[in-house]
Amino acid sequence: MRNQRMGQPPPRRLSEAGAELAGSLDRSETLDRLARLVVEHLADGCLIDLIRPDGTILREAAHHRDARLDAVMAPLLGGDCVDPGGPSGLPRVLRTGRPKLYGLAAASALDSLAREPGRRAAVRALGIRSLLIVPLVARGRTLGAITLLATSPGRSFSAVDLPTATELASLGALALDTSRLHDEAREAVRRRDEFLAMLAHELRNPMASIVSAAEVLRSAAPLGPGEERAVNVIARQSEQMDRLLGDLLDISRVTRDVLRLDRERVDLLDVLERSLPAAMPAVASAGHRLHLSIAAGPILTEGDAARLSQVVVNLLTNAARYTPRGGNIWLEVARAGNRVELVVRDDGQGIEPELLPCLFELFTQGPRGRDRSPGGLGIGLTLVKSIVERHGGSVSAFSAGPGLGSTFRVLLPLAEPAAGAGPGPGEDPPSPPRGGPDCSDLRILVVEDHDDNREMLRTLLALSGYRVETAADGLAGLEALRNRPDLALLDLGLPGLDGFSVARAARDDASLCDLPLIALTGSSRAEDQAEALAAGFDAHLVKPVLLDELQRLIDRFLRRGPSVADSGRSPASSDRSR
Repeated sequence: MRNQRMGQPPPRRLSEAGAELAGSLDRSETLDRLARLVVEHLADGCLIDLIRPDGTILREAAHHRDARLDAVMAPLLGGDCVDPGGPSGLPRVLRTGRPKLYGLAAASALDSLAREPGRRAAVRALGIRSLLIVPLVARGRTLGAITLLATSPGRSFSAVDLPTATELASLGALALDTSRLHDEAREAVRRRDEFLAMLAHELRNPMASIVSAAEVLRSAAPLGPGEERAVNVIARQSEQMDRLLGDLLDISRVTRDVLRLDRERVDLLDVLERSLPAAMPAVASAGHRLHLSIAAGPILTEGDAARLSQVVVNLLTNAARYTPRGGNIWLEVARAGNRVELVVRDDGQGIEPELLPCLFELFTQGPRGRDRSPGGLGIGLTLVKSIVERHGGSVSAFSAGPGLGSTFRVLLPLAEPAAGAGPGPGEDPPSPPRGGPDCSDLRILVVEDHDDNREMLRTLLALSGYRVETAADGLAGLEALRNRPDLALLDLGLPGLDGFSVARAARDDASLCDLPLIALTGSSRAEDQAEALAAGFDAHLVKPVLLDELQRLIDRFLRRGPSVADSGRSPASSDRSR
């Protein structure tokens, strides 16, 4: 500035300003920092205008070092403040991407800062003596402009101020564009997660029908050897599809750092008992031999049993996938001081040395041929690492090289046995055998809009000896609830009146408030489960629903000790939480 020149920041201060602007990815914070830096080093006040995607102009910042004039500038904020087609001043800089200096502020230049009479009056009230308008240009694109204001007596801008103002504008534009890219990336992730959730729901409905149909065939008249093999293939591959889909959804949770753990005292022997049936189809179908070496129990840790089971299943199926047919897989569990060591070894194709450092990174896979053997999505080990570390443990991999097998070692902290501990949280006393003599006295309502799912559930439950009623939408389901079934299974995505609304209406009805309600959904997100329990459901099951899981919940609510109506409702989470 001429006369009373305001200090220009030296190169060192400009680098500091760049670091400060780059210190945040939040757009509003970046704008505030940019306006403050301009006023601190270059001007009495400033305006920051950005070009919207539709070509209109939005004034994002209006700041003055004088608190009184800062208040005068408040009406200058907002949209529709500048005429994009104006012939000079700010509109011209926004169109051309070239700076404009007004040593003495002309009336046309001042009028270019506001198009409405009220806003133009606010501009005049600032007493602007000189203007320097500098474009915000990043990656060859004009994002907007900074208007530097000189309002102090005897102060004005000159060509000497232009290089510093242009450099600061470039730093600000780069920070704003980085913030934009960050916002776009977050929006893309959000849309991806919404798509995956929708995909889960859409795929789990047909999968639920397939799994239930396989269960029906198994429960029907004796099958021939060929028929039994076909049913087993359908069931096994459907469960594999469900696991892959669950892994995809979990990876989305990992990348957003929202993977939830339901912690409790867990016996790893129970985890293994749960994991081996899920992993054995992959092991057996490849003709592998599984060798077990497991320390005498209990082996206690604090954690999420479902997630720890996921770790074991992923490691075993990974070993099965990368071991040539007829190989060997070893599962070893032992105590190691105050930790438990879980090791999965194989004599398979091994791991190349250059792959070992990035083995647990997302989408990392070993070499595969044109037949895409051995398959997989490259996400299972990433999930293993995330789950283990969230339990306070560690996982490592070792291989002597190609063809020499692989070893995966998981370390988890041990928990001390609780004195006089009885059954753990969520554990039930042994249930009576399924299909007992009193099954025909129990009525179950199935409310499901997917025709095949509804029919398969009805058939499965009928084959187990229950009397089953069905409804295809929320309103019909609510009406059927008034007939007082012993238990109801409600899909959450019902037409007309969704499952949440049906459950809330039932809980508000004195005659239905104690009726056991189980939510059925294609979504396994923790927030959906929490919403279901908050709406009044007693439990939450993810499709495809396996008969054994469903039976355990039925036993919990209808077939042990006093009835739910006598003992009071006790909300339960899903037996199979992914």
